[in-house]
Amino acid sequence: MRSDKVTVLDLGSSSIRCLVAEVDPSGGYRVKAQASAPCRGVKKGVVADLDETAHAIDNVCRSIQNKIGSPLDPLVVGIGGQHVEGQNAQGFVPIYPRSRPITREDVLQVVNHSRQLGVPPDREQIQALPREFRIDGQRGIQRPIGMNGSKLEVITYIVTGQTSHIQNIERAVQMAGQRIDQMVLKPLASGLGVLSQESIENGAAVVDIGGGTTEVAVFAGGSIVYSATVPVGGMLVTSDLCKLIKVSPEDGERLKLTHGSARPETVNEKETVEVMQIGQTRARPMQRKVLCEIIESRMRELSVMVRQQIEKSGFNGMLPAGVFLTGCGSLLPGTEHLFAETLKHMRVTTAAPQMKGLLGSGPERHGMSVVVGLAKYALEMGDNELTPASGKRDWKETVRTMWSLFGGRA
Repeated sequence: MRSDKVTVLDLGSSSIRCLVAEVDPSGGYRVKAQASAPCRGVKKGVVADLDETAHAIDNVCRSIQNKIGSPLDPLVVGIGGQHVEGQNAQGFVPIYPRSRPITREDVLQVVNHSRQLGVPPDREQIQALPREFRIDGQRGIQRPIGMNGSKLEVITYIVTGQTSHIQNIERAVQMAGQRIDQMVLKPLASGLGVLSQESIENGAAVVDIGGGTTEVAVFAGGSIVYSATVPVGGMLVTSDLCKLIKVSPEDGERLKLTHGSARPETVNEKETVEVMQIGQTRARPMQRKVLCEIIESRMRELSVMVRQQIEKSGFNGMLPAGVFLTGCGSLLPGTEHLFAETLKHMRVTTAAPQMKGLLGSGPERHGMSVVVGLAKYALEMGDNELTPASGKRDWKETVRTMWSLFGGRA
């Protein structure tokens, strides 16, 4: 049984977003309420200031509560950052008596077996996502229950994170008077937010360019197969402008958004912009092309880092659906063309999340890929598809075992 309503939270480096979504009576999902609040307590995907982060969470949750007129359900929270890692693990169990129908208990047992990998004492598992089941060597099975076999295997994508960073997120949410239902890998959520089921099946990569970091996820065969966080985002572009042309962060951001481009070759050399440098009383003209060259340098570095991560996944050249750019940083003019140059022989497209009732356009909408994906993920999950990996009832001890994670409603 699927959940009928969920509340999700995305802790970004520049803002925090909260969204309540529910099953739409006419089919699919729809947004019931959404809100965002600025936040300076999160740096590169991790909580750096508990009080600031808790205050921002409280603001955004109060805004949502006022809109829906009731307390919030426990939150499904996106988690990312360089401390989060994913790896593929294998599990297997024999079926007795031989060749009998496989049961749900068999599936849960084999998934839990795949989770028994060694994890350093300062890390813990966040998610276990079954990618593929095999019965007596037959590959590519997604729904093994009811099939007959003598040996059941599974390939599971195991997500782990640094314990201290996980605890800081939990603490910030608790300080805001809320509870966590589950944490979900942000690159996975970004993919669910913008990709079709067909793209996930065929093979695609999602690049979510945020403020402090860029999340990369590779999908194939109906599942996530690789994820990574690149420590470069739109705020670093602004920081470059501030340092090199000596302007305030506010002016740097304004210049980037108003006059910026990742393709300086398209800018007329005679075109100028007015720049108010720190310590000066008058603005002075500056070649817009120079501004764009600074931007292009950092964005090209980002595109190369993304290409390296896709190559590291082992799926380079095996992504027929292409690469999808999302996040606020993806809308900087020229970004799509620059990535297409770097990611040779791959189709590059800019994509925004879609869900009934979703408000906003431009950067605001593109920045909501994570919360939309979190909502889709949570609405597809039901309590009967959760099982403790041990005797504990903590969310970190649960296994998501939905056989068709990506086959939900639009």
